[in-house]
Formats: sequence, structure tokens, C-alpha cells
Amino acid sequence: MQLKLTAILLTCLVFPSAGYSQSYSKAEMYFDNGLTIEAQKELIDIFFSTNPILLKDKPKSLNMLASIALDKNNVSLAFKTWTRLLREFPGSPEAKEAKERIPLLKSILGKASDETIDNAIARTYLRSADFWSKERDQIFRIDSSWISHIDAANYWYDRTIAEFPNTPAARQAYEEKMRTILGWKEPGQYGEKVGVMEDIGYLPKLISTFRAYESAFPDASAMQGFRYLIAQAYWRNKKWGETRDWLNEIIQKDGGSNSFYKDLAQRRLEKIEY
Repeated sequence: MQLKLTAILLTCLVFPSAGYSQSYSKAEMYFDNGLTIEAQKELIDIFFSTNPILLKDKPKSLNMLASIALDKNNVSLAFKTWTRLLREFPGSPEAKEAKERIPLLKSILGKASDETIDNAIARTYLRSADFWSKERDQIFRIDSSWISHIDAANYWYDRTIAEFPNTPAARQAYEEKMRTILGWKEPGQYGEKVGVMEDIGYLPKLISTFRAYESAFPDASAMQGFRYLIAQAYWRNKKWGETRDWLNEIIQKDGGSNSFYKDLAQRRLEKIEY
């Protein structure tokens, strides 16, 4: 028995992180598998742990908690968590990132009521005012007349791609940027068209974005779908040669899997001109 106990103690001394080092990795795996609540619990446990081995994981845990809050559209909680990270771990790499994000979150929040009001009398005054002003806007309402939605959206997509290269965020930014450039028609009889739906002149921007996306994420599952949407944009504008080029690229890239988009491309090739 004494020998067994000695062996356990030696193991703890030689491998002091046993049982602890995987906690942050476990939280990441929880999150990657859609177990967000379990991930949050694991991260909170890390933050409040008194084990010195987990100290290095605390700023990472706060950073991930803030990111999860933002994923859930809880901007005020993300703001609060990143502020705490900046306050308690100012020298960490995560604090540097938080410092860059906080001003943006402030601009999104747009109102002081998301901050905690500690003074009870001040809270009473504010609630009394709220009774008489309950119909007021809680967010900034922005008139975007005469502003290019394409350019404004692309600014933020491009910023995501530049700051988070080769990440799922960058992949999503590429895909949403292409959908934005493809455009839409606003509802109503006189709804305006946007992007390629309005002007074929947007197609070069769409294609350059696609080629960058193709280079960065060659195995992305949406690749063939975007090829077809580009072919379709040409087809709608009676650009038969370009339509054939993109449809044939779909078939070439299929790799013998006989996918939905290969079948669709072959069917469209049978009837191009109209």
C-alpha cells in the first residue's frame, strides 16, 4: 500500500499537469461539437480554479467565453467578459485582442444601459424615467440611403479575412461576401436590385473573390455551388461562352463523384441559349 501511494505521489510530481492540462482542450471540443453549455461550464471552472497549472489558460478561457457570448448575440456579455479579461490579464495576448474588439462592441451596444449601474438611487431615477419613455428606440436606427451596401458589407468581410486568415471565420466571410456581390432584389413592386442582379459589372469582383476563396479553402463544401451561381449569373445575362466555361469547370472539378452540381451543370449545358 505504501509503495502504491509513493508511486501515485511520484506521478503527480513528474506530471503535475495530469488531469488539468486538457481542460481548455476539452472546452474547445465541447464547443466544436455543439455542446456550448458544457464548454461554458468548463471555461468558468478553469477561470475560478485555484490550481496554478491552469493560470495560463485563464485569459484564453475568458476570451473563449466572450466569443461564445458574441456567437449567441449577447453583445453586452461579450463586452463585459472582454473588459474583465483586459482588467485581470492586461499583459496576455488575449488582452491585446480584447482591447481591439471593445471599441467595436461599444459602437454596437450604443447605449449605457448595458453597463452595470451600481448606485441604487441612480437606478431608481433611471427606472422612473423609463416608465415615461418606454416607447423610445433601444438601438441606433441608421438611414443607409445612398450608401453602397455592397461596399460597406465587403469592408467588414475583407477585414475578417485579413485578421483571421485560414479560419472558419475567414471561410464564412468569403462565402457571405460572394453572396452579397451576387446581390438581391429588395421586396415590393419598386424594390431596387443590388449587386450582380443590378449590374453585371460586379462579376469581375465576384470572380476574383471566388478565386481567392478557392485558393484559401480548396476543400470547402460550397465550392461547386458558387461555381454554378457564377455560371448562372452569366447565363441570365446571355453570356453563353462564359456560362459554358464555368459549367465545364464544375464537371472537371467533380472528380468522378457524380455530384448534384455535376448533374445540374450537364443538364444546363444541354440548353444554354434561349
